[in-house]
Amino acid sequence: MKIAILLSGGMDSTTLLWSLRAHHTEICAVSIDYGQRHRVELECAAALAQQAGVAHKVIALDLSTIGGSPLIDPNLAVPRATDGQQVNTVVPFRNMLFVTLAAAYAETQGIRDLYLAPVKDDYSAYRDCRRPFYDSLEQSLGLGATRETAFKLHTPFIEMWKTEVVALGQKLAVPYAQTHTCYEGMRPACARCDACAERLEAFKENGARDPLEYEIEIDD
Repeated sequence: MKIAILLSGGMDSTTLLWSLRAHHTEICAVSIDYGQRHRVELECAAALAQQAGVAHKVIALDLSTIGGSPLIDPNLAVPRATDGQQVNTVVPFRNMLFVTLAAAYAETQGIRDLYLAPVKDDYSAYRDCRRPFYDSLEQSLGLGATRETAFKLHTPFIEMWKTEVVALGQKLAVPYAQTHTCYEGMRPACARCDACAERLEAFKENGARDPLEYEIEIDD
């Protein structure tokens, strides 16, 4: 059975891809080019898909014309984790748009199962990372498909913390050095934004050192 996965090139979706490889032989990774500041993640996603031996599809969706978030508007500053303003990084309805586009492509490929990697850490800032949202969207996709389709949105990490995701990834030998997380889109990563802070904390909680390079010195 062929399945699809939304692959951002980040830590969580890459861990999910490596997890799925153990159970599925036909996987299509879908990435969205939405005008993101951190578009280096698309390069990471392509390289990771190739390393995983799966097909990779990039879909363009220019959300920079909408703005409203520093992730798609270079004129807005990315908040630091210490600011407590992660909610300001929200791109309105991003996940709904991503999933709908991925589902549309999946339909053309005869795929009914789409895997996503929201985690429990995301709940507070990103309301579209909750299972009730995906339950509703799953129903809408089934109703709106070209023909009667039992479309399924799988979110196996949705009750897991990033700390647990990293623990799983270490067992699966996920190549975390090839992933990208930083909202600033920097290589080396900034270590100051919420995305970097959460990633660093997840590795620290596992007694491990993040293999990514950072702009500042990171304490063990």
